[in-house]
Amino acid sequence: MTCVDSPISWLRLEQHALARDPDVEAHVARCPACRACFDEIRGEVVALPALAVPERKRRAWWTWAAPAFGLAAAAAIVFLVVRPKPREDESIARVKGIGEVIVDVVRERGGAITESARTFRAGDRWKVVVTCPPDAHAQLDVEVRDPHGVDRPLPGAQLACGNRVIVPGAFELTGSDPNRVCVRVTGAGGDVGVACVTVRPE
Repeated sequence: MTCVDSPISWLRLEQHALARDPDVEAHVARCPACRACFDEIRGEVVALPALAVPERKRRAWWTWAAPAFGLAAAAAIVFLVVRPKPREDESIARVKGIGEVIVDVVRERGGAITESARTFRAGDRWKVVVTCPPDAHAQLDVEVRDPHGVDRPLPGAQLACGNRVIVPGAFELTGSDPNRVCVRVTGAGGDVGVACVTVRPE
């Protein structure tokens, strides 16, 4: 089982088990691999004892204030220079009036079902699943995009949100190029968001 995105480290999962981290929680909700690791950690995690720090002799404040200020300024400059821009997850759309909408796909191959599959062969059948806040409703339109154009394999659907709600209908993917399965999400106020997953040929 592989991670859907950048894997969460074991240490960060342990820290999440002790004190919830919203970013980790969102990743674990959509990633079976990291969720399995987190479930294992949650079954055996124990709080570490607090680290005992020996008491130090007090020094005059001016002996450390100037170096500390210099180090803080240097750290701030380095942080600004090297901090990478967070990568946007294209499978998530944020739509006014709905909130966060997460798109995924399910593959059926010879009777075997694979969730969050990212490769295809001729004859595979695909369904789209959507996760969004349970009190919301959304208009969903599925598009399949490749370098040659855009296909709309399913009719538009008006759905009540929830956890992994199945969009009605199924379709196949063809060709030798990656396909981006995208969902245009329209909220009640007319706001539109697009979320996609990329599926590559084997």
